[in-house]
Amino acid sequence: MPQVDSKHAQRFQELVNQPIDEQCEFFLKSFIFALGDDWPEVVKLSTSFKKYIADASTSTAFQGQLDEAQAADFLQKNGRTRTATQRRDEIRDIDLDFNKHIAFLEYLLLHYKHMILQEYYKRHTELDAPKEHLENFAIGVTGVGYALLEELFTMPEGMNEELEKAISEFYAAKRERENKLKDLEVKSHGEGVGALRAKNELAQMEAQDQTETNKLEMTLNAAKRKAMKHSGSEALAQKKKQQEEEEKKKLMEGRQKMKERSALWEQK
Repeated sequence: MPQVDSKHAQRFQELVNQPIDEQCEFFLKSFIFALGDDWPEVVKLSTSFKKYIADASTSTAFQGQLDEAQAADFLQKNGRTRTATQRRDEIRDIDLDFNKHIAFLEYLLLHYKHMILQEYYKRHTELDAPKEHLENFAIGVTGVGYALLEELFTMPEGMNEELEKAISEFYAAKRERENKLKDLEVKSHGEGVGALRAKNELAQMEAQDQTETNKLEMTLNAAKRKAMKHSGSEALAQKKKQQEEEEKKKLMEGRQKMKERSALWEQK
């Protein structure tokens, strides 16, 4: 069985120690095209993950990560149907930093394992994909950490600076909004005019929450479509260039053969 690349393991260790939003942002940059129109689900999962941690007792919460029992419960509530044994084995298998806790990024690798393995075998056409890796949503599949991390750290074709910037700006705006909501929440519990003003502003922001989210998603989707279109144009241009080079090569070879034939006739 292939082993996890040591460089990938080191980078992963650094990533899982980042805040949940940073982990989510990196995952989106790696799989924004593979996720298709479902990429907002990753953002919703991050919100659910953070809420689960916030609701957990401080004695079991571990630096923004879940223990095995919590991770199994979260997977059961948010993932596809599995047996208790499958949940346990897959959670232990995805603990790629071996700390007996599951970071959000580790959960994403488990939640989207099937999609990631599909991307892995699309790139590695020289490999024969085991049947179970691509069927039944890869439920029960373990021992593929090497493939999951390789795909995580392989930026997709079509990713450009503009799209990468759009994803970063999406999260910057999201964090700014969440921080403001938290600040207003604290102020609203005070007394006097300031507390009343904060309470009103908080109510307005919460009422506009979905509208603001939709705006952010539309901006990111526009950048994604542009990147896909540009990527398609580049691929077409590359194919055209390759065809022209092949035709030029054939023409040169034809001329060379004609010269060789002429030389033979002259010798006779």
